[in-house]
Amino acid sequence: MILEQFEAYDHWSQLLFEGKLAQTKTKKMKKTIFLFFVATSLFACKASNDQNAINAGTKTNTSSCVKEGPEVDLMKKAITAYSNGDWATMATCFSDTAKSWHNNDSVAMTMSDRIEMFKQQRASLERVDAGTPNLEVVTVDTDDERYKGYKWGHAWVTFTNKSKTGAISKTVTFASFAIKDEKIVWEQVIYDAK
Repeated sequence: MILEQFEAYDHWSQLLFEGKLAQTKTKKMKKTIFLFFVATSLFACKASNDQNAINAGTKTNTSSCVKEGPEVDLMKKAITAYSNGDWATMATCFSDTAKSWHNNDSVAMTMSDRIEMFKQQRASLERVDAGTPNLEVVTVDTDDERYKGYKWGHAWVTFTNKSKTGAISKTVTFASFAIKDEKIVWEQVIYDAK
């Protein structure tokens, strides 16, 4: 298509020279015609590609990012249970085989072991408040069988802790959750441990 348009351009340029137009007008005309053919070619190719994409649209995109829904509610439930020290409720948010990594853990803990650790840590705290977490759940199209059916939850939380001695501390926390079949199957949590 572009070759045909270039040949047409060449034909026009020969006619212009044979028509004994002034050389400066011919150069301007050549540039104008050349730009016209280039622009026409680009728009023709773009329209063709757009139409091909529409016609080939057998696969629909189901990726999304939401701030409400059952998976967001599940994350809220887990965070609230943690804040309240309600370990039984927290455990119901996770699958039986759930894994947990915090900060730079090189080996995952089972969620049941993580909850036991939380119980020990909580002995020195009077209260934990999660404030109003910022939560989202992302769904991504994938052809990778390992990740089909997963949704990816993200939580930004500022925990305010009051120790039994009255000291108050705040910890900004980011948590990422893999959610499948209405359960959290793994968590990766990052916070300042100081």
